[in-house]
Amino acid sequence: MTSRPRLLPGLLLVSAVPLYSNWLAEFALPVELSPTASYVSEHSAEDQPHRWFFRLPDVLSGVLLCCAAAALSGIGPDRFGRLLVGGLAALGASTVGVALAPLDCAVSRDEACRAAERAGELSTVHSAHGWLSVLAFLASVAAAFAAERRTRGPRRLAFRLVLATLLATGVLSVALQETAWVGLVQRVQLAAVAVGLAVGASACLTRRGPQPERLQERKGDSMPTPGR
Repeated sequence: MTSRPRLLPGLLLVSAVPLYSNWLAEFALPVELSPTASYVSEHSAEDQPHRWFFRLPDVLSGVLLCCAAAALSGIGPDRFGRLLVGGLAALGASTVGVALAPLDCAVSRDEACRAAERAGELSTVHSAHGWLSVLAFLASVAAAFAAERRTRGPRRLAFRLVLATLLATGVLSVALQETAWVGLVQRVQLAAVAVGLAVGASACLTRRGPQPERLQERKGDSMPTPGR
């Protein structure tokens, strides 16, 4: 079997990247949230004027990621292939869930909202949003790890950097949860996910995509080296 591009998942991933990065619009819109202290998802809170501008791209990007996972379902029977597809699908589904289960209010800028959250007086949807965000993070880590294991060459280094950034920001998100820097940490985390998706798209569009490391080119075989 010759190496060939996986055009459909590659195009789906390419399309998802700018939508997933829609939070960058905060620098162009007249928003009141802090880029260092506020969570990105607070832009989609029920009390925010531009909430649908941020929700809709999240829904679309999540759907595209789920479709990309489906298109990659035949990537290989090994455990890392299954983990990659499952992680990508979970990332897409949780991204849609985060958008459709918004926060009740922007906690970082509303003291009454913050007090209500601490008292457990906010809606179940508000609480579910937090759990879906955690799921999205775990799914991105799983997908990045699987992609790193199945990729060779420069892209493998890129996936390692993405994975390291995700793990570091995950730790910092917990350590800095009550500080004015948690929003910045989350934005670095989201940027790392976008980079990982872009690298994955590049792999799909130029070769068959991430390949198992154990598949080596045999001497005398004309099959190109996989996974570059």
